[in-house]
Amino acid sequence: MKPVAIVAALFLFHANSNAGNECMATLKDPHGSVDVSCDGDITATLKAGEHFLTAPAPNGWNVYLKSGCNGFIDRVDLQLLPNEPLMKLNYDRQKKRWQKWQSAPDSELGEAASSAKGRGFNYYEVLTAASNGDKKAMARFFAACTSMDGAAAEGCFGNGWELFHIVGDESFAKFLTGQPMQLQKEIAGILSSADTEPISKPKPYIKRYFPKTYRILFGKKQ
Repeated sequence: MKPVAIVAALFLFHANSNAGNECMATLKDPHGSVDVSCDGDITATLKAGEHFLTAPAPNGWNVYLKSGCNGFIDRVDLQLLPNEPLMKLNYDRQKKRWQKWQSAPDSELGEAASSAKGRGFNYYEVLTAASNGDKKAMARFFAACTSMDGAAAEGCFGNGWELFHIVGDESFAKFLTGQPMQLQKEIAGILSSADTEPISKPKPYIKRYFPKTYRILFGKKQ
């Protein structure tokens, strides 16, 4: 089966932050398929009948697959499914990247990691430890995020959203219960900020897929 479209550009994580038009979709062509570049690492094939989350982008669509492949596809006819609940995002691929970037040269660190280095710690070492369930590392990471601003804060908040998914509801809720109220409030701000793409309304999404975390961070405010 020949692909009906080939990826023309790499997916940019912050290209369409919280655009508010995300929804589930499937390929309109019942016999088609699309090759998707997964953040520039590997190629996945999006097949007819597969449901995925999508958001409009210039000249195409940003797509988020259940496998964790996030990418961009050219102008392809999609059957949008606005009444279907948004799927739970998968960021498990990020763990390997964070492990790899622990030893990245300074020129490749990015704003958040550079800011963390200026504060005396290896950003990706802490993020990797946090992704493995280390509560002290999680606390250090989120506390550092709240002290950043500009591009560094944007990057850190985005990584916080990914980390939250990797850790999972049960473990993240247990982590939160041991943290002071101030840090809980700051984490609530991070997880409901403008850096939760492609989810433009994160609270209902969190309530659906992370109910224990939701009750701790937002339940008393409803």
